[in-house]
This record gives sequence, C-alpha cells and structure tokens, in this order.
Amino acid sequence: MAWLAVAVLAALAAGLIQFVFNPFGLGPHPKRALPSRFFAAPAEDLSALALLPGGRDAFAEIARRIEGARESIHVQTFIWRDDAIGRQVAAALTAASERGVTVTARKDALGTFFELGDILAGRPSPAFTRAGLRGKGNLHVTVDPFAVNDHSKYFIFDHAAVIFGGMNIGDEYHTRWRDYMALIARPEWAAAFEAATLRGAPWPFDGPVFLAVNDRSATRIAPALIELMDAAREELVIEHAYVSFGPMLDAIIRAAKRGVRVTLILPARPDTHHYANMATVNRLLAAAPANLAVWLYPGMTHAKVMLADRRYAVVGSANLTPRSMVTTREAALFVHGRADDPFIAALAANMEQARAASAPVTAPFAMGWYEHAGAVLGKYTW
Repeated sequence: MAWLAVAVLAALAAGLIQFVFNPFGLGPHPKRALPSRFFAAPAEDLSALALLPGGRDAFAEIARRIEGARESIHVQTFIWRDDAIGRQVAAALTAASERGVTVTARKDALGTFFELGDILAGRPSPAFTRAGLRGKGNLHVTVDPFAVNDHSKYFIFDHAAVIFGGMNIGDEYHTRWRDYMALIARPEWAAAFEAATLRGAPWPFDGPVFLAVNDRSATRIAPALIELMDAAREELVIEHAYVSFGPMLDAIIRAAKRGVRVTLILPARPDTHHYANMATVNRLLAAAPANLAVWLYPGMTHAKVMLADRRYAVVGSANLTPRSMVTTREAALFVHGRADDPFIAALAANMEQARAASAPVTAPFAMGWYEHAGAVLGKYTW
C-alpha cells in the first residue's frame, strides 16, 4: 500500500501548491480598469440596486427570489455548510428544480478546507450529498478541484436579477457575522453580470456602474480599487475582514498623506489572517498621518466594502489580500452615485454603524517573531 500513501501525499502537495500559489494563474493587472466615463458623472438612476446588509436581509431576499424563479437559477459559492441556512437554501433550490426551474450550483473545491470540521462531525456540504443537492433530475452541482479557485458568491435568477457579495452559505453569515450582499434588479445589468462571471465577457457599459472581475483574461479588481482610492478627495471608508495587499496599503497611505480622512474598520479577532491584519495596522500607523484612523469591530465583520467621498461605492467578494487580488476569481461592483441615493446612503449608514460599535487603535500592536511569522504565513495563504 506504499504506492497509495505516496499518491495521497502527492495529491495533498499538489493541492497545497494550487491553494497557495495558483501556478495556473489568472490574467495580469491592467494599468487601468474602471471605464473611461466612470468618474464623469453619477448614475442617474440607481433604483435597480439595493444593499442587503446582514445575513437576515440577504438570505430572506435570496429565499424570495428562489421561490419566484420561473426558468433558471445559478448559484456560485465558496463555502456551503450543512447547517440550518445551508439546508434551507438547498431545500428551496430542490423545490424550485421540482417545479421545472433549471438549477445549477458551483461550489469552490478549496472552500471545502473550511468545512473540514463539519465533515469530520458527519455534516458534509449539501453539494456532496443526496440528502442535499445530489441526484436531483433538474439540479446540477459542480465541485471541480481542477478549476481556477473561485472565491466569488452570487445567485442569478432567470437571467434578470443577481444577488452577490461576500456571504457564503452558512449560519455564521446568516446570523452571527457582519457582511454585505447587494441586489441587481435591472435585467441588462444582470445579464452583463452573468456574461462577465460565467463566460468572461467584458462589461459592456462605459459609465458609472462597473463590474470588475478577476479571471484568466485579467485581474481587474485591484487596479480598479486603487483608481478609486486615488480619486478620493475628502473621505475614504473601508470595512474589510482581511487587509494585507501591499499596493492597496500604498494607496491608503497616499490618500491619507494628501489629506483624505481615512477610516479603516477591521474585525478585532478575525477567523483567519489575524497576525497579517496586525502587521497591516502597524505599517499604516507608522506611515500615515493622523487623519488615518483604524477601528476594531468587536465581533466578526466579513465585509468587503468601500466608500469614497460618499459617492463612490464598492461591494463584492474580494478581500484586500494578495490571494484575492492576484490569484482567485472574484467579483466586485463599482458604483458612482450621489450621497442621497438609497444604495449609497444605506452603505454609508451601515459602515458608520460598524465604526460606532468599534474601538479605535491608539498604538501599534506588539509583535514578536511568532506574530511576524504568522503575519507572513497568513498574508500569502489567505
């Protein structure tokens, strides 16, 4: 049986290399990613966009859209747990398929790493079981270990509406953690989202609403975020779970040094990336002037949102880490609106709510060799 042990070790090594380094890679960073007219004028009508802050609102809207679907539903997720909300979503999709809706679901294979505790406890993801999603005639499930790592999360309904953002399918996203999803209810935007994420088509609109996608053709999210931060003139608010990508930190420091009020909201104790976040905070405090403030949210915020000058907004799945910026499929929506647009106002209000509940960082973190090693490991593995 020695050959079996060697084969298992080789498979584990290959999986680790793929997980950490993604040798097959994604496309290069373009020099610019936002449309030429993105900053020209705010969107005239953002009524087709709705912010879904918090899992209760997001999964309630997902349930309504699944029930109302008539032709097709496509689901993309990184983690799908066999817990209350995971089973609830699986049951709703099964019911939709039984009434004739074509349901396709893709779960990232490497996301299963975060489900190992559930698997050992006898609760594998519904993506793997007949009690969940397998074996249903009109329901097709894909978990491809050889596919490009896909960290994005979205639901597409009847090619006409999309719910997307940072939430995986699990109880922590439903009831315990802060996070954001958004609804696109404008059919032409939803169709463009579907074409961009599933078929690699370019975003067809040159204007104030833009979907940046990381895929094999290009990694567009990092340059688009940097463009947005470099455009800020008064205020930049960032609420993110994991922050360690060097070019992003450089852009934050540039903004603060030119007088922009920068607010960074991080979880006080994230589920992963803790030491990397600490190293980030220390670098920012050392390099940036007093108008940069770092706040630690007392619970877990899994958010991936940004707001500049109360008019430029970003909601998506991408963390501010080398992995999300360079090697992983992600999706993020960039919006140029007005401060009184409901979508922009809701994002501003929710981010202020997070800041108000947080404690300011007043001094650098004490970090020894162990914490520095953990920061490097965390930065480059997640």
